[in-house]
Amino acid sequence: MVTIISFAVMIGLMFINVPIAVCTGLAAIAGIFVTGSVPLMVSVQRMYVGMDSFTLIAVPLFILTGRFMALGGITTDLINLSKVMVGFLRGGLAYINIVSSMFFAGITGSATSDTASVGGILIPAMIDKGYDKDFSVAVTATSSTIGVLIPPSIPMVVYGVASGASIAKLFLGGMLPGILVGIALMIVTFFIAAKRDYPVDSKIEFKEALIIIIKSIPALLTIIIILGGIITGFFTPTEAAGIAALYSFCLGVFYYKELKLSNIGDIFIEVSITTGMVALMIATASALGWLFASQGVPAMLANLILGITGNKIIIMLMINLLLLFVGTWLDLSPAVIIFTPILLPVVTALGIDPVHFGIIMIMNLAIGLFTPPVGVCLFVSCGIAGISISDSIKAFIPYFFAMIVILLLITYIPGIVMLIPNFFGL
Repeated sequence: MVTIISFAVMIGLMFINVPIAVCTGLAAIAGIFVTGSVPLMVSVQRMYVGMDSFTLIAVPLFILTGRFMALGGITTDLINLSKVMVGFLRGGLAYINIVSSMFFAGITGSATSDTASVGGILIPAMIDKGYDKDFSVAVTATSSTIGVLIPPSIPMVVYGVASGASIAKLFLGGMLPGILVGIALMIVTFFIAAKRDYPVDSKIEFKEALIIIIKSIPALLTIIIILGGIITGFFTPTEAAGIAALYSFCLGVFYYKELKLSNIGDIFIEVSITTGMVALMIATASALGWLFASQGVPAMLANLILGITGNKIIIMLMINLLLLFVGTWLDLSPAVIIFTPILLPVVTALGIDPVHFGIIMIMNLAIGLFTPPVGVCLFVSCGIAGISISDSIKAFIPYFFAMIVILLLITYIPGIVMLIPNFFGL
């Protein structure tokens, strides 16, 4: 009864466009009030406990890294490097969009940062070159979700805190799935670009390409520093976030000279506001997750699912469908906080590694980032392109199914996720 009321309050508030953090917070308070045996002060205590983690310091630091990149000139170099690699293909700007997102994902760990930074440059450029607006939006929004798969990843940090799984293993486990998503999106782009006869850009001359590659090396070193330090154990993922922020700041100020010290105050204010929003979502979701756990929801769900079938393949398909549905109406971070303690006991009972399940969960919820009604990446992309969401939906369909194929592959072939962590002995 408590669980039903909490869900009803949360979903009801979402329907009237109440912010997600407020929805989950009020749902937790409503559930605690209905129990009649738990003081309301517990909701505040659980919010504090949910945020009382050194690891979560990585979240604002990765957000800060993204802003330093966007304003410091690093994004432009990554786009130019992508142009050297794939810009000569038919529909080259679409491929550049996808490859840039893969590079960008290796530094910031945020899908929305990717959408705003890469999309802010490439969507107008694609439209000016004659690409359809719906296609430009679809490519940008779907490729931006690679940002939560290829390490570092803010949602992986949140999942690691919620599940106790190794964040280093999660980072490495997301590399191959993220690359596969990028390849899948490029395959879809190949057929659409040929069908719509999008333009072919001229190849970049060898000398110019060499200059671009050399110039982009400092930006690429960010990825090597982050992953190299984590793999070797030289620093923790949280420390990696701090180093990434410092390094991207130095690049923007001293190497590219586009990041002005006069802008730092505004950047910190912007990052503080974003961090506050994310932190509040994590805090209230933690309180709601605790309420569900205290009411025995994980055990009830496990018994329900295992009572329907004992087939591992069917159970994982059911969990995927559930998470895909959740991703359409609940933002990624609170969804991870709420559903990790509910679903993790089910999958561990099936012998699934928590790291493997973490990538499955994040992949499912990442698809929700470009799926209405909550899809943040979709809203940002449509805003940049000046197109309504309803006019862009048709273009998303082939990309949606491409990501579903990769989702099924990583679900039923654990080696795709665990190959790299096992290779490094983590």
